[in-house]
This record gives sequence, C-alpha cells and structure tokens, in this order.
Amino acid sequence: MASSSTGTGDSRPADGVARAHRGLALLFLAAVVVQFFLAGLGAFGESYAAHRALGNALGLIGLVLVILAAVGRREALQASAVLFVLLIVQAILGSVGDDVRVLGALHPVNALAILGVGSLTAAGAPLRFGHGRRSEARL
Repeated sequence: MASSSTGTGDSRPADGVARAHRGLALLFLAAVVVQFFLAGLGAFGESYAAHRALGNALGLIGLVLVILAAVGRREALQASAVLFVLLIVQAILGSVGDDVRVLGALHPVNALAILGVGSLTAAGAPLRFGHGRRSEARL
C-alpha cells in the first residue's frame, strides 16, 4: 500500500484518523452482514432483540464514521454522511413497520442501500449516479 508521507518518517495525525475510519468502515460492513443473519433468524421465529441492538450500535458507528471522515478522510465524507442518513431512515422504517407495513417492507430494501453505501464509505469513494462518465452531446 502506498504511503502519503513525504519521506521524513513522521506520520500526520490525519493519516491515523483515515486508517481508523477505513478500519471502522470495514468492521461496519461485517456487522451489516451479521445484521442480515440476525434478521433471518427473526424471520424464522427467533427474537429480533439482537437485530435491534446491533442496529442501534450501527447507528452510533455511522455517526463516528462521519466525524472521522470530517477530521481525516475527506474523500469519504460524502459517503459517510449519506450512510448516516440511511441509518436514521432505517431506524424509522423499522420502528413504524408494524403499523405501516409498506414502510416496513422498505426496511430490507434500505438495508441493501446501506450495504452499498457502506462499501463506498470503506473505499473512500464518492457517490456517483449513472455510468460514471461524462456524456458529450453530439450534434
């Protein structure tokens, strides 16, 4: 892996923050996979208590990811912020899902978005819509 140091041997504090962000984002992705497993257990008769508890922890991790990105990994700030918003939406969808089932049905769909944006967060990649290339109008 390439280093961004200038060769003087000193490591900037932002480099450590960026590594912490990347590591926490990867841990976040692993926890999201566990969340899918826990949701599956709940769907087949087990309690959703562990799923709810881990979901709450993921919300806190999402907030920490935004802070770390703002401090030392600016290229991941956009994805981290969108991830945090998706986590807030996820909590809302989960809590109203019993009363408004169509919103509850969006809970697993939003979870897929969380997985995708979480991957971008770990990669430090911006969100892009479309095919990623600028299209040129030709007359």
